[in-house]
Amino acid sequence: MQIPFDGILTLLVFLVGIPALILQLISVAERRAVIKKQGLDVQSFLKKAITVILIGLFFQFLFMFLLEKQKDVIRNFVEQFIWLWIFCALFYLVIKVSKQIPEQYGRREKIVEKLTQDILNESKRKGRIAGGTFNDLANLGQQCDPGQEREMVINAFKDLVKIMLVQSTYKGDSFEALIDELVHMLVANPEPRDLPNFNTAIKILSAVLSVDDHLETDDDKQRALHAISKLGRTLIVHFKSVERDNIILDYIDSVEFVLAKKAMLTEVSQALFEIGICAVEEGQDFMVVAALDKMTSLAEKYPPLPNEFVTDMLGLLAHFWAKGGSRKKFAEAKLGEVEKFLPRSHLLSLEGAKTHCEQTMYFDVADELANMIETLRPRRKPHKKK
Repeated sequence: MQIPFDGILTLLVFLVGIPALILQLISVAERRAVIKKQGLDVQSFLKKAITVILIGLFFQFLFMFLLEKQKDVIRNFVEQFIWLWIFCALFYLVIKVSKQIPEQYGRREKIVEKLTQDILNESKRKGRIAGGTFNDLANLGQQCDPGQEREMVINAFKDLVKIMLVQSTYKGDSFEALIDELVHMLVANPEPRDLPNFNTAIKILSAVLSVDDHLETDDDKQRALHAISKLGRTLIVHFKSVERDNIILDYIDSVEFVLAKKAMLTEVSQALFEIGICAVEEGQDFMVVAALDKMTSLAEKYPPLPNEFVTDMLGLLAHFWAKGGSRKKFAEAKLGEVEKFLPRSHLLSLEGAKTHCEQTMYFDVADELANMIETLRPRRKPHKKK
């Protein structure tokens, strides 16, 4: 009885070689994700191959024992038939593996789909999206090229948020890692191809802000507002197009979704203030006016205004006023428009805003408020000497 070890070894090496080849073709992040989740289980292929060989050996020894008294021709025929069956089974396994691995792990969307499902399973145990498999998905998004490749990961983020928000176990603090990674992914290396992804990002953040206010904590909403500020400023600095303008307007409008709970009015004004200041510095007057108009609208809807909101609104006005010319005239007109919403006279409100900016180390804005106060303060007429 002769066992064709050369042929068997060749097929086994081929079974191991196919997964190894696929691993070399995919990116580092994809490779890490696949290996950590044991999606590319080489051992299972080897176990199947060894099982086939052992079954073949068992039948060969069994038939050789039963056919011991038969002619050599019959024994050789049975032996060749058994090994033909073994080789056919191993060859079938090789073909199956060759098709299965590229289909399941050679395409990025398959990996993203698999990771997304695993993250949802983990979130049921943790109550939040963080660590573990989510880190693999986030790393994959960071290493993707901007544009359509990264869009797959960001759409996965959107699906995760959509599913988590409707669960009864959601308490308001499940998306800290997701929001941080979303911001980092888009801000680290902003490119024009990522503009649609900024649009998807505001849809994700708006969904977080729009959740009913019957939650145990507002952590996710506060983080979403900070993300809107950061991403909005990134759009202003790094992108220039009409489409960009429309997306930034969505960012500015979305902050109001959180105001089912008025207590977050100061966080909203802070986000608008930061976006507006960035727009002033970049000479994006349209965005400054949009931020001021949104603040004016909120001031009308949610009186009485907290001091922080008044400071942010007047600070942005003063920053725009300091540019002089038509901008100064617009700022003065806007001050007259919002004066009726202020808790005190406009001069006292400006004084209070200046003090607050000094305390929070917005010194440039404080200086501009001081100049505005000096300009608007009524001048005393000098007394004539008798």
